[in-house]
Amino acid sequence: MYRFIRTSTVKNAALLPSALAFASQVTAHLNKSYSLQMHFGVEQFGSLKVHWHFDSDSLDKMQQINEKLMEDQDYRSLLEKYKDVWEDGAMRDTVVRLA
Repeated sequence: MYRFIRTSTVKNAALLPSALAFASQVTAHLNKSYSLQMHFGVEQFGSLKVHWHFDSDSLDKMQQINEKLMEDQDYRSLLEKYKDVWEDGAMRDTVVRLA
């Protein structure tokens, strides 16, 4: 089992409501379209970071989802709509093999 984790930093506190709106919308879209059971949350202290995560049985399945996302117009529209909310270069992806 593998866990995909994405973390992104919001530019400033005034944009946090927009970041959370994006997180909610993109999570709902991915869960509905790809049955991911993705979750998101925001750090509570000291940082304006939003975290998403979902689990997958294999790395191949993660790759298949990523390939589908590149063609997903609704996903790309959400990214475009909220592109000014995030700090440039502050998105990090991590894949963890669960024991």
